[in-house]
Amino acid sequence: MRSHTATASLAALAAAFSAVPAAGQAPWSVAGELQDSDRSTGEGDHRYDEHAVRLEAGQRYRISVESEAFDPVAQLYRAGEDEPVAENDDSGASLNSRISYAPPSGGDFVLRVIGFSADARGAYTAEVAPMPPLPAPIASPGTAVTTSGTWSLWQGELGPADADLDGQHYDDYLIRVEAGQTRYISVDSSSFDPLVQLLLPAARDSVPVETLDGDDDAGAGLNALLAFAPEEAGDYIVRVTSYGQGTGAYRLWVSQ
Repeated sequence: MRSHTATASLAALAAAFSAVPAAGQAPWSVAGELQDSDRSTGEGDHRYDEHAVRLEAGQRYRISVESEAFDPVAQLYRAGEDEPVAENDDSGASLNSRISYAPPSGGDFVLRVIGFSADARGAYTAEVAPMPPLPAPIASPGTAVTTSGTWSLWQGELGPADADLDGQHYDDYLIRVEAGQTRYISVDSSSFDPLVQLLLPAARDSVPVETLDGDDDAGAGLNALLAFAPEEAGDYIVRVTSYGQGTGAYRLWVSQ
């Protein structure tokens, strides 16, 4: 009996391992449900599901989790690691979650679906879809409409044809700033409430955007204005977007 029990246990263990799904290759989607029997974080008893996905190096992905039953949070982990490489709670005007991510190296990842509140239960859908690469940022100051001794001016327009992260349209401008040099950056528009953000080129895909600095209403009215003086020289991205999801014409000023 003892020998038979050991054999049965090994067989059950092998079956359990064979039942673990292999990492899905994007595009990938799944319909799931958070239940009382799911694993728990042990912190407030949040239940969660995990799904294995395989992502390619440099490919831009949109990872979304949607639910009508609860407020979902999406967390993306590299397989075997404890800290998420990206996460998102609310995307735009909805409570659904969306991550835009381009892994620097490919491999197996884990998408964790968890609720914002501990009592989150119910059905959800999760999806991983490849996205086209982001357009190159507009170079500065070579493409400026006008350049004086102290300022460069661009005239642009936000619209459906522009790049977007989760429906948030934006234009990116690449500027070079020397260490300790102060740049004043201003955006004005009569069509929408402008928002200007400053970020490193490597953070272009993050949602929400991991900004070095940003401003919404420091300028006149709803216009945006910020000052930036980096400790290190380098290339930086000036992102022109809107508070909310507005579109229309704008003017960007960057001091020299």
